[in-house]
Amino acid sequence: MRVIMRYFKRKFKAILTSFVNSFSKINIPLTINNYKILRLKNKYMGKRCFIIGNGPSLKPQDLEKLKNEFTFASNKIYKIFNRTNWRPTFYMVVDPVVMGENLTDINLVEAGKKFTLKGYKNMFTTADIFFNNNLYKDKRGTFSTNIMETLYSSGTVSFSMLQIAFYMGFSEVYLIGHDYNFKGAVSKTKDLSSLKNDTNTQIYFTKDYVRSDEKKAGQAPAEMYSGMEKAKLAYEGSGRKIYNATRVTYLDVFDIKNFDDILGDTNDKLHQNIN
Repeated sequence: MRVIMRYFKRKFKAILTSFVNSFSKINIPLTINNYKILRLKNKYMGKRCFIIGNGPSLKPQDLEKLKNEFTFASNKIYKIFNRTNWRPTFYMVVDPVVMGENLTDINLVEAGKKFTLKGYKNMFTTADIFFNNNLYKDKRGTFSTNIMETLYSSGTVSFSMLQIAFYMGFSEVYLIGHDYNFKGAVSKTKDLSSLKNDTNTQIYFTKDYVRSDEKKAGQAPAEMYSGMEKAKLAYEGSGRKIYNATRVTYLDVFDIKNFDDILGDTNDKLHQNIN
């Protein structure tokens, strides 16, 4: 009897999920979670935001300058919190290895809103909004313009955040901390021969980003690069732009902007007091 009950419970859940997803496809929310997503649609139309990577060029002084900006951050960004008063507007984690190895810290992250995938709802218990992921498996790597229906993966959490920022209506997106200086990185214009060594220079903003006893998340450089190209096409196709304002970067997909030209050098005295 228990086996039969479990079977019908799973069947009912699958039917209900399919029903909800079919309405999500036409932007009709049937759940509280999907209603929260819909409330984000074009909420920041015409505004700019910053999507922050965790590369070694990321500095707390630069984050201090972003305290009044809309910012997206991910994964173990919290490891820089002790060196800045800045906190992200939006925070996201999607990698199961990063989640599993750092769950306690992730649940304590301070951010305006926190995002993850529906599959991690019972792990990332402090997240505010949950997304379907790769709902149509054969479309993995596609840039989703309807995040209520699904997000698609393409090798990096930044691809997910770019899809969310697009749905929110941001017209200008600036990447910082996206050094892409890891082994196997892809570029169509830059010489990456210096990145071929396993003992390459530091690839995160802090040397203790990955614990010695921690399982390391995998990387998919070609998939990352392809995703960034698709994000560029989606944004430019709708009259919007993604710029790379990373201080030192091997990512050549987007037009380069100087971070200091965007934000200016105000509050320099404050920055001098940050270690």
